Amino acid sequence: MPGTQVESRRELFDYFQKNIERSYESLSEDQELEHRQNLLKTFIIESNVEIKEFLTSFNVEKTKEIDSKLVKVLVEGEVEFFIDFSNPRFWLFYTLSKSRPSKRVIEKFMSYVRSGLDHPWMPIKLQEEFTELGEFRGLGAKYKPKKIFPEKYIEDKLSFGDLSIRSWGRGSQDLYDVLKGEKTEEFFSLSSIGIKRWGEGDDFILEDIGFDGRFTTRGGNSVQLHLDTVEQIVDGYSNLLETIENKHRITYQSKDEKIEIEGDPIVIDLKNEIENIEEFISYIVSSENPLRLWGLKTEIEEDYFKVKGIDLHNGDKYTMEMTPKWIRLYLPEAACGNTALRIFVNLQRYYDSSAEMEI
Repeated sequence: MPGTQVESRRELFDYFQKNIERSYESLSEDQELEHRQNLLKTFIIESNVEIKEFLTSFNVEKTKEIDSKLVKVLVEGEVEFFIDFSNPRFWLFYTLSKSRPSKRVIEKFMSYVRSGLDHPWMPIKLQEEFTELGEFRGLGAKYKPKKIFPEKYIEDKLSFGDLSIRSWGRGSQDLYDVLKGEKTEEFFSLSSIGIKRWGEGDDFILEDIGFDGRFTTRGGNSVQLHLDTVEQIVDGYSNLLETIENKHRITYQSKDEKIEIEGDPIVIDLKNEIENIEEFISYIVSSENPLRLWGLKTEIEEDYFKVKGIDLHNGDKYTMEMTPKWIRLYLPEAACGNTALRIFVNLQRYYDSSAEMEI
């Protein structure tokens, strides 16, 4: 049987520990990894399906059950994941396989219609909060509106077409402070952060953390610090989701022959005003990645539209009201808060990075 041979969770983490130490040593001394050596990567996946359904429906080969909450799978003959589903909503996919195939497989899992799987969508503000977990050591910024909008729309209506920045080192905080200035706030969208965390004694870990919950461990000497960091990110994101779901799901209750409505819509304020709402909506609800939204629009009045649609990731319904300056999003009872964050973060990443969400 191909792949890593471990018999317990402890053995797996010991194996990761050795890889982290060896990777850091190789990069420190030789500036490159050894042959067939890959960095530890961890993907956070938000799940609305049971593990049994995933293993039988997503074209994966179940290679070994490590314990009741940890399973090893092989995908496409080359990508090996250890899936920890101790948290039923947030699964952790650990891998030492190559980066590109691993990411491709994860994206494939989520691309199925109503897959019930999605990755986190971390707003810029939340990413900034996570830099406080350690020393700010790196940043990535991408603004690529062509992911959603056609070239002509970008040329005619957006002030910037493409931006990609990558930094790692002690000066990353200073660079970030410069880049997020007033003149760049509409198109400078934080996509990843790098931190160095210290533990007891000389324990440390270097982490690259994407807005989508993808971790790349660049080195260190403590797998436990990596696990703790992942747990804290999951907790922070989970708290944001719960706030959205507790305050902004719209519910209806019959009481004393009256209908009581509970919950408030989510409001997204835009600094970069929408010029042509009807055209804008056609790109937002195209059913394509990365938004994966389908919807039908209705013009209420001039510069005021309503959209009723379905989130193709999970089948949840949604309603949006849209004007040039703001968007109101209504989530029904039991809807997933990730729908709201996917909409908001994609607006930040591909249209207006200075957009703000009121929750």
